[in-house]
Amino acid sequence: MKFKIFNGPLEQFEELIPIEHTNSLTKVVTSMDLALRKDELNLESFHSLIVYSDEYSAVKEHFIEGFVNYILLYKQYLLFEEVFLHNPPKKILEQLESHKLEIELEIENYNYKAVTIENLKKIKEEFDSNVLGQEHVKTEILQTIYPLINSLSNKPKVIMLYGPPGVGKTETAKLINKILSGRKLFRKQLSMFHNDNIYSYIFGDNVFSLAKDLIDRETNVLLLDEFDKAHPLFYSAFYERFDEGKFEDKYYKVNLENTIILCTSNYESVGEIKDRLGAALYSRFDNFIQYKELSEPAKLTILERTYEEELMKFNEDDRQYIQQQDILDKMRKVINNYDNAREIQRTLTKVLTYPLVERL
Repeated sequence: MKFKIFNGPLEQFEELIPIEHTNSLTKVVTSMDLALRKDELNLESFHSLIVYSDEYSAVKEHFIEGFVNYILLYKQYLLFEEVFLHNPPKKILEQLESHKLEIELEIENYNYKAVTIENLKKIKEEFDSNVLGQEHVKTEILQTIYPLINSLSNKPKVIMLYGPPGVGKTETAKLINKILSGRKLFRKQLSMFHNDNIYSYIFGDNVFSLAKDLIDRETNVLLLDEFDKAHPLFYSAFYERFDEGKFEDKYYKVNLENTIILCTSNYESVGEIKDRLGAALYSRFDNFIQYKELSEPAKLTILERTYEEELMKFNEDDRQYIQQQDILDKMRKVINNYDNAREIQRTLTKVLTYPLVERL
């Protein structure tokens, strides 16, 4: 019997598995439980058993402890020939290794796109038009990630992007991810991690864990937003669990080689960062890049772009009426009343609808 393991994003796993004559682990387990109790099996034979990463948490712990033995038992009844496993936890991998004389094992790891010179050139070309008013950041970013084009330098690059809110830190991560992978950015809003589940999430839980999220990721660009607002336990994990491009908890071991980890924060200085995080965690970062308050020209460009984007969300009649109100010119005159892109967008969205409401 053949076991095929795929470590990587769900979309790529689904491209590998067959379409016909398959069944899922959840359906098989439910049917077999009923059959073993009632001696009735209401499940037709099939060729391939598909096990998705979310299904491991849907079965009881004892099933995971004896996973391979259960699968071999089910095979006697259902006669399937192969099992496709998506991102299996360590306990299952250990069992497969111990059964290697009885089974055929094939393992495939998803190859995340490597950083290339062409990528860096494109970031350099597009940065200033995507991240406004932060021209100095571009060189710092490129200098920090440049070593990743060298195959001998594969440790993650960890960068702290700090400064006031709404000035381009998150946009920087989105741009880098778009150019390097073109897939969904791995993003965690760390201000959300303040409940009692934080310990389980960081150090290992079979349902909800950082390691599982990482092994399911689609890209090697990771954004840890609002790093300064995270629970202190997260900092402990960040320091202790990342080592030489690996992240490991009690269920999963994740390869993070050639990864770019971007942490955003509202810290005001490197001194404040070191004081708040401590010397040990501070030393884990490869660079600290400061974002400045937006200049007036940058704010005006953001205003004009946002105006065009928001305007297109209205129907033609509303657009024509809005354009007659000279809203853009009015906001240009008071642009320095706004500190960042979020304030500009929030205000503009309200202002554009005001004349429409008055017309009702």
